[in-house]
Amino acid sequence: MAASWLLKRWCSTAANITVTTKGTRWERLRNGRAGVWFRSLLTDYKEACREAVVGARDRPLKASVYLGVLGGMYACCYTNPDDSSFETSLLETSNRLALLSPWIRSGTSDGHIQTLVKLRNEGRLRYASLGIASLTYYADYDAESSLYEARCSAISVPWSELHKRVLDVGFAGRWWVLDHKMKDFDINEEEFKHLPPALVATVPPSPQITERNEKLHEDSWKAVVMDEESSEFEGVQKDMDTSGEGKESIKA
Repeated sequence: MAASWLLKRWCSTAANITVTTKGTRWERLRNGRAGVWFRSLLTDYKEACREAVVGARDRPLKASVYLGVLGGMYACCYTNPDDSSFETSLLETSNRLALLSPWIRSGTSDGHIQTLVKLRNEGRLRYASLGIASLTYYADYDAESSLYEARCSAISVPWSELHKRVLDVGFAGRWWVLDHKMKDFDINEEEFKHLPPALVATVPPSPQITERNEKLHEDSWKAVVMDEESSEFEGVQKDMDTSGEGKESIKA
């Protein structure tokens, strides 16, 4: 009996000491430097959010402009193209040019694509992300090259000359220089250099006129469909022609 009573008393005392110790540690942590710093940080964020809501109510136009700018930056970051998208676009455009004869390719498009493909094969293309936009530029050596000139940072190209090496700019999900160079890639400008001035100054037809002419050409190959009124009119006209021929034969 005495042993069981001592065991129960010891267990209850240990539990009380544990609860007291836990409560003391929590209070010490709460009142310590870390606890005070976290409480002040939460208070600052709370005040900042409250001031933002109050300011948006007082100046809705300014708040709308800020929200629009933040939304635009988020959209630009979300649609910012990466290096894999540039390589994919480069391979697609090179394949499109390969389907054309060298005599009808645009010299500007072909030269730009050939330069990019050569730099890619040599491992000299580099990619840099700026958050809302991306840059593609070229380097002097391959990234895996072990040459001293390629590894030494003292003789490497400074960042101030990066603008001279930029090949393309990626923004809003597009590579703008590549798209611009591929405009009219199936028109060879060299073919029109020796034309007379009168033909050079001729304005080409608009897409609407070209589409209309193509539609008329396709309609010309279709079978002629005649409705009932046209067939009746044609039958009456044949009867009149037949009666006229009969009268002429009687007179003769």
